[in-house]
Amino acid sequence: MTPWMVLTAFVAATNLAAFTALRGRWDRRLLALAVASLLGTVAGNAIGVRTGLELVRIGDFHLVAACAAAQLAMLVTDLLAHLGPSKPPA
Repeated sequence: MTPWMVLTAFVAATNLAAFTALRGRWDRRLLALAVASLLGTVAGNAIGVRTGLELVRIGDFHLVAACAAAQLAMLVTDLLAHLGPSKPPA
């Protein structure tokens, strides 16, 4: 695996742990949040590359943009999950 892949997975896992710790619940949406965190990290890094946002970089990895996008993706996923039905129909 390339260093970019390892760093992406590590940043996504760290953001997921921070988001779930602040939210205070480990529930069945954890898998959806993990996917959102991974996709948000990749998208945030790509946005950081294209905009030139260079607050904190690790090599070619834009850490601040990746973390912000991962948190935003998980927040949107969590808010969209709350819009759906809370109990399955009987």
